Amino acid sequence: MAQSKAEKKFTLYYFPTSYSSQKVLLALFEKELTFTPRLVSLFSGQHNQPWYVKLNPEGAHVPVLKDEAADMIINEPENIMEYVDKSSENGETLFPDESSELGKQVRQLCKRLDMVEMDIITYGIIYHPHLSEAGCQISGAEQRSMRENFANRLSYLTELAAAHPALRDSYLTKSQIAAQKFDTITDEAKVKGHLEALKRLMKDIEQQLKDLKEKNGDVADVLWLFGPMFTSADIHLTVLLNRLTLLGMDKYYFPPDQCPHIDSYFSQVKKRPTYIRLEKEISTLRLTLLWENLKAWSPFLAGAAGIGVVAGGAYLVYKKNK
Repeated sequence: MAQSKAEKKFTLYYFPTSYSSQKVLLALFEKELTFTPRLVSLFSGQHNQPWYVKLNPEGAHVPVLKDEAADMIINEPENIMEYVDKSSENGETLFPDESSELGKQVRQLCKRLDMVEMDIITYGIIYHPHLSEAGCQISGAEQRSMRENFANRLSYLTELAAAHPALRDSYLTKSQIAAQKFDTITDEAKVKGHLEALKRLMKDIEQQLKDLKEKNGDVADVLWLFGPMFTSADIHLTVLLNRLTLLGMDKYYFPPDQCPHIDSYFSQVKKRPTYIRLEKEISTLRLTLLWENLKAWSPFLAGAAGIGVVAGGAYLVYKKNK
């Protein structure tokens, strides 16, 4: 096994059910890098606490990666994935040389996949459940909690801005983004627009996989988006397909009879060791999530217990989806 270019001590601030966190987790697993996990609970609002905002003042995402050896903090999922790729020679190259044709194609598709506003699609389905073809697999109690948290986010961020003057600009920016997204997700027509845009992207991906299979089917049994190599674009698509399945939209976006190549691709993904590891991490974090929430909300034990139930619900949903 190849050794990493340099021994680096990473700390990952993340939440396992976070869409962006899952991309980074898969990148770390693919590159066989160890890291110190620091959970940032989205259920108890830890991502809006001052200590985390100081780490990620302008970012809208969880996670954040800290390279302790270099004393560097890397924000934004794509930047973290690329930093991880360059930090280890283990595994496959996730970002091929961008001067090559392959590198350009991978980055182009990554950009398209990264433009999918999954938070709007996720909350859009929760606010308009009839849009889900098979029915959202997130529990009813958890969906209610998510709706309440999103609706209260604007006032909560405004309060934090007043309470923490040094972080006022960061909180006000976050509140403005939250207000804009709330207007979008509560507007069914706008949500449908995002769903249709994703439909067009999925059609293009199905065609790409079909063309690749026709050209290389006799050469390799296992093919990903750009051939036998698994790239950052595959990480993006893997997490996307997983989330769409959770939302009950898999039969809408990649039904086996209409999108056999995407359906086959996802079945193939589920057998990949790194995907299995991701699912295992989610399933084994149930007690850890409960403990983290208890600590975050103490001494408000009743509230913490409620959050723990929600975290447990998230675990059960993902367990069911395995």
